[in-house]
Amino acid sequence: MKDRASIVIDAGNTSTTIALAFGPDAEIAAKTAVRGGISAGRGECAVALRRAFADADSRGFTVSGALLASVTPSVNDAWARLVREETGLALGLVTCATRLPYTIDIPHPETMGADRIADMAAAAVLYGAPALVVDIGTAVTYDVLSSDRRFFTGVIGPGPEILARSLHDYTALLPEVEWWRSKPPDAPANTEEAMLFGIDAGFTGMMRETISRLLPLAGEGAHLVATGGFARRFIPQTGYDFSIDDSLTLRGIGLLAQ
Repeated sequence: MKDRASIVIDAGNTSTTIALAFGPDAEIAAKTAVRGGISAGRGECAVALRRAFADADSRGFTVSGALLASVTPSVNDAWARLVREETGLALGLVTCATRLPYTIDIPHPETMGADRIADMAAAAVLYGAPALVVDIGTAVTYDVLSSDRRFFTGVIGPGPEILARSLHDYTALLPEVEWWRSKPPDAPANTEEAMLFGIDAGFTGMMRETISRLLPLAGEGAHLVATGGFARRFIPQTGYDFSIDDSLTLRGIGLLAQ
């Protein structure tokens, strides 16, 4: 009998990532990011699903399920249709009712985002408790897992893209800046460089302060885990010793699919 694998989908606000998850630690392969997700790139998403399915076959796995973690509920039905068309599988959804390797101990757990649920699952299984998990996306989440594996508190803040857009959108003269292309200069010499410096320093400082306030709540010996597209750029600037796992959310979805 072939070992089983799962197709995992992380549908965010800005982009969606499709991949294959396999093995006891939910290793990730055939990872494809689609800017704009299924709404802007349905064809690309279909190709990504076929690629993940083919990769499973080449590795000797049977794809036994597909699981979606979505923070954009309006696309869930479209994803269910596409997955069925391309793979013949029914698509499951990550929710607070999913069987989890930890307990959600907050009022109204149904308000917790699916990406955060998956992040905490991966942290609990792969890194251990207690833990502080930081996920840098359009918004940045900071989630605390207690030593007895309870999610009891977390913080949501603006990501660097929101900071950059707000400077342009709420002023008359400040331009849009492509803040992600390079780090700011040490001594800004023009308006764009001044904005790049402000975005970088402001976001790093906000992260550092948020982490410092949450660490006492996590407790002694907390595992620090970070993920998200710009974790490798910003996390080292905080001065804290994080493990950076670029596929943490996908691995969490894969573990939940098991």
